[in-house]
Amino acid sequence: MANVDISVIVLTYNPDLGDLKRTLRSIILQEGVSFEIVIADDGSKNNLSKEIIEYFERSGFTGYQLALNEENHGTVKNIISGVSISRGRYIKLISPGDYLYDEKSLKDLYECAEQNKVPLVFGDVLFFDSNREDFSVIKKSALPCITKCYEADSYDADAVRRNYLIVYDNIHGVSTLVEKAAFEKYLKMIEGKVIYCEDHCYRLMAYDGSKMIYCKRPVAMYGFGFGISTGTNDKWAQRLLNDLNASNEIIVSMIKDDNRFDRLLKQAFEERFSGDSKRTRKFFIKHPVLMLKRIKQDKFPRSSTMEYNESFVKKVLDEAYYD
Repeated sequence: MANVDISVIVLTYNPDLGDLKRTLRSIILQEGVSFEIVIADDGSKNNLSKEIIEYFERSGFTGYQLALNEENHGTVKNIISGVSISRGRYIKLISPGDYLYDEKSLKDLYECAEQNKVPLVFGDVLFFDSNREDFSVIKKSALPCITKCYEADSYDADAVRRNYLIVYDNIHGVSTLVEKAAFEKYLKMIEGKVIYCEDHCYRLMAYDGSKMIYCKRPVAMYGFGFGISTGTNDKWAQRLLNDLNASNEIIVSMIKDDNRFDRLLKQAFEERFSGDSKRTRKFFIKHPVLMLKRIKQDKFPRSSTMEYNESFVKKVLDEAYYD
């Protein structure tokens, strides 16, 4: 298969086959841009490669590849295995149970990246209740809360660095499209240090001044109620904190100047992200402007997308299609 505009990498680990098929359906329905699907499996005990191949054959979709890892190494290494065989200029990550928003999600992200000539673009996310059989939208806080600094006509790299790295006003991972060459560079930097949170690559990109443009439209639907990022397990919480601290350490190693922001950043990494609520509180008291931004994020969040394309959702969820 020749090179394509986008490689959509579906990250699997013991996935539910129904969830996986619906996610794949949301990708296959994409229009207006060339793409491939790469299944990157992180050493699942229930190898579904036979079922996946049968599904693609039944769908008449031939633009796919499988990266089946024999052992479980964590999300970052799993992504690297998929990216290494991908043919797209850009990478789109998604997991089973999450869907693209409509038929033009990939096209709009691609055009936004091309028009602005940037390594990363992102859009908005719709949340739905993954524990219900019917499609039920959930109102959640949109990420990031503050978007103006990411808009093409008002882009502010300093504000992006401050909001992303210190305020911790993140970009939702499922909403992004990232240039393959840039992604590989930063994945290599976190490999072996960050295990699960591949989107910490974007923290490094923000520090480096890589442009991240906000595409003002919904691009993905996220199943809320399962997975690492929506779980409440203490073990996972500690693993996620370990990944955050690891990414912070990498950023510290990138610092070459002794300017005001870098000194503030080091202080934030030592105090604001210490895991000690008292130290975190003291940090924000010393920096009231940052505290106000954090309060805005917590108390006055931007709302997630609530409206959806009923026709597209029906196509994705239509059980008759999978019989």
